[in-house]
Amino acid sequence: MSQSAALKCLDRYGFPLAGLTAAEQAVRTEAAARETKLQEKWSRQTITWQPLSNTPPPSKLKQLVREGIPLSCRPALWYQLSGAAALRRTEPAEYYISLASLGKVSSTGNPELSLDLFRTFSNHLALSSHKALEAIRRIVTAFGKRNESVAYSQNINFVVAFLLVVMGTAKEEEVFWTLAALLERRLPASSVVEGSSGLNVEQRMFDVLVERKHPRLIEVFDRLECSLGGLTGEWFSRMFTTALPAETAARVWDCVMVEGPKVLFRAALSLIKMNEPALLNTCHSVQVSRILKWRVARTYQADMLLKIGFKSIGTLKTDMLHQLRIAQQAALSVEVAAHKKRLEDILCTNAAARASKATGKSDNPLAKALGQCKGQSLPVPIHGYATSKLTTILESPIEMWGEDY
Repeated sequence: MSQSAALKCLDRYGFPLAGLTAAEQAVRTEAAARETKLQEKWSRQTITWQPLSNTPPPSKLKQLVREGIPLSCRPALWYQLSGAAALRRTEPAEYYISLASLGKVSSTGNPELSLDLFRTFSNHLALSSHKALEAIRRIVTAFGKRNESVAYSQNINFVVAFLLVVMGTAKEEEVFWTLAALLERRLPASSVVEGSSGLNVEQRMFDVLVERKHPRLIEVFDRLECSLGGLTGEWFSRMFTTALPAETAARVWDCVMVEGPKVLFRAALSLIKMNEPALLNTCHSVQVSRILKWRVARTYQADMLLKIGFKSIGTLKTDMLHQLRIAQQAALSVEVAAHKKRLEDILCTNAAARASKATGKSDNPLAKALGQCKGQSLPVPIHGYATSKLTTILESPIEMWGEDY
């Protein structure tokens, strides 16, 4: 394949395009044609809104952002609308450089980060270069130095890499401040920052919202024993960067920069609604997986996605999401505490059984406890996703448990 032919197989951000249909190509062509009109609209705008203030964004600004930010304007507007420019002014001029130099020392002792770098958008040629990988490393470690309470997560790599693709590797410091503004101000309680615990909470919130707005789908998922969390977790933890086409994900991010976390839930609910007819007709969990991965990965209709998300989903107020988050955090804490207590009880019973065996007694209190507990469910987080049940453990022979229990 010639170089020119290879370039035609990439989107405007350099990500591979896999076998576009004529309809999909038409959607992308139409979107590219709108760029001129959008540039004219944005050129006439004077943004006076202060992103770091408690003042909500003006309706006119929100509407304009939902229509889309031109590709050429996106780096500067993300930097401004996220609050990154204002945040940068609160620190000394050499702040990022000093953090990056400190991070360079600490990152050498983080083998997990070194391995994860090569798994971050490995299909993107520019991001696979040594220069880009080192930029990601510096930004991630500098952010870690700035927020030492935030544990490292591979998800941050994807967020940083996507920012570099959109804003340009030459604007490394601007990318750092946009990351800081995004994760510290716009999405402070997101799973990108809080890891698996945050993802558990967000996924539980999403489950509640899907049950409220698409109850028939929940019946299908329950019937097929299909976990929604296992299929949609990346939507939240990586902010759609590995789920949607890059050009569509950038449109979602446009709105996140101004309106915050509720946009992620609106986009997720929109994807569910767009694929609801197909999901209702599924007969197997594998079909659900294909729909929520393959179809979502080919969602080039960004305008339709956002139109449904903002017009057809219904009310999704920030205060309501905040209260829902608090409720789900509390419920998860109760379940985790109950599970911990159950395991502690089993450990005590196991120790008593061993002591009994050592003294030659035939009575087995662990078996007695298992008889009482058999069939009861133990909610635990599984692989960082939604809670599941540990009934199998209580029904398994003692020898299968190992020393961990």
